[in-house]
Amino acid sequence: MQIKDQVITAVRDVVQKQLEPAHIVDVFVKEDLDHDGERILRVEIVFETDSGRLDPEKVMGLARHLREPLQKLHEERFPVFSFMKPNELDGAAA
Repeated sequence: MQIKDQVITAVRDVVQKQLEPAHIVDVFVKEDLDHDGERILRVEIVFETDSGRLDPEKVMGLARHLREPLQKLHEERFPVFSFMKPNELDGAAA
């Protein structure tokens, strides 16, 4: 099953809003399986901040803030997040 554009847009919108004032460089959303074989949404967030860190409380709340928008789109896969800075993105592709 391919990820709907509306799901990607919803994830990007929530990430952008919830992680402010961090600058979100990009958000990648892909279908994947967790270690138990359950279908998940792998969400990779590329960010920049003055301190080089994200607010941990905002990060912890991302899945909660995504629950309702994803339910409205009938998306049942759970989002699993990873975070990186732009300079780490180049190495991630290797």
